[in-house]
Amino acid sequence: MIGLDSNILLRALMDDDPVQSPQARKLLAGLSEDERGYINLVVLAEVTWTLARKFKSPRDEVCAVVASLLGSAKLLVESHRQVGLAIDMARETRCGFNDALIGVLNRTATCRSTLTFDHGAPLEAGFAIVT
Repeated sequence: MIGLDSNILLRALMDDDPVQSPQARKLLAGLSEDERGYINLVVLAEVTWTLARKFKSPRDEVCAVVASLLGSAKLLVESHRQVGLAIDMARETRCGFNDALIGVLNRTATCRSTLTFDHGAPLEAGFAIVT
């Protein structure tokens, strides 16, 4: 297995660099079920944040990208089950994917809630606003 950084995934997904994008696509195409690429949660968060903020991708598109990463036999995404649950939550509610993932991960860790000062945080993901 080989770890993948967010810039490799983003170059391949966005095709935004004439040199690095083809290199990233070639690298990903060379992965196999025997030599898979590993995507940890920090990398996944960087990718989804960049898609949403820099590239202005809508929530449904971000969820579709994450679902495609989860569905690839050539990739292993850390906390696969929780990431899948976060996709479902983001698709079914007003949550962005990263907030949904925070909520799912914290619930998995048996947290009653996730405290935040962010008044826009989604309560359905288990956030509780500190006032």
